[in-house]
Amino acid sequence: MFLRCRSQRLQAKKNNKKELYFVWMYMYYDDFPVKSINNNPSSSLDLLKETLLEVKDYIDESENILILGDFNHELKLGSPLELFMLQSFGTRLFSPRESTTNARTVIDGVFGRIEDYNVEVFIYESYASYHKPLVIRVHEL
Repeated sequence: MFLRCRSQRLQAKKNNKKELYFVWMYMYYDDFPVKSINNNPSSSLDLLKETLLEVKDYIDESENILILGDFNHELKLGSPLELFMLQSFGTRLFSPRESTTNARTVIDGVFGRIEDYNVEVFIYESYASYHKPLVIRVHEL
C-alpha cells in the first residue's frame, strides 16, 4: 500500500480586504482519500469553516478519510475547530494535543473518519523546521 496523489485544488477568498489562501490536496492511501490542508495564518476560524463546508462533498465521498495539515487554529481539547469537524464531518482528532511549532501552538493535526484501519499519529522532533512533522501510521484491522 502506498500514497498516490490525484490532484490539487487552490481556493482564494477575500475577507476584510485580505486575500486568504486554502490549499486542498487529494491523495489516496490504499482505497481511502487523504486530504491535505494548508490554511493561511491570517484566516479566521469562520472563514476556514466556511471553506471546509464548500468541499464537504469531497469529504463525504468516502467512508474512510484522513484530513491532515496545518490548520493554523488551536487544536487543544474541546477546541471550536475540533467540535466543528466532529459535528460537520463525523471526524475525530487522531493527532496528539502537544505543541507542533516553535511557538508552542497546536495547529497541525490529523482528523479522520476511519472504520477499517488503526491510525497512530506521532510528533517527530525536527530541528530544521518551525513545524514539527507528524508521522502517521495506518494499519488494517
